[in-house]
Amino acid sequence: MLRFVTVFIFLLLSTTLHSQNFDNLQGLNAGQTQFSDKPAQYILGSGDILLVNINLWGHVQRPGIYSVPSSYTLIDLISSAGGPLSTARLNDVRVVRKDQEVLKIDIEKFLKTGDNSLLPILQPGDTIIVAGSIQDIFMQIVGIFRDMAIIANVFVLSQRLK
Repeated sequence: MLRFVTVFIFLLLSTTLHSQNFDNLQGLNAGQTQFSDKPAQYILGSGDILLVNINLWGHVQRPGIYSVPSSYTLIDLISSAGGPLSTARLNDVRVVRKDQEVLKIDIEKFLKTGDNSLLPILQPGDTIIVAGSIQDIFMQIVGIFRDMAIIANVFVLSQRLK
């Protein structure tokens, strides 16, 4: 019985870790060491365009560190990242500034009204966080229970074969 519990916990942890997306973490860690101790940077791009580094996290197609023209809006940045995922909660997008100021942005309201004053001007070193919906959290919990049921089913079937 102890062996079963040990195997069950191991399988549960491995399936839970397997379901996490570690691709994005590698890019974020690399960017963190590159920019963590430096002040906000401006980069001169091709054609004398001023570029700023922006961190984009959360429920977008390709989160990561983006060097974008200083004239880019939040919509341009999210579009460059492939757009929001279907699980994104666009009425609760957070912009975390270098001075630890946090701005709450309602992109849904912008999309309805087209009012550019609802979008902040991006600054070097900003971190944009696109939150996920309650449905996404619910689906993750259901996935864990599904995995546990599969493991329990395998155990019951293996006991029948003995």
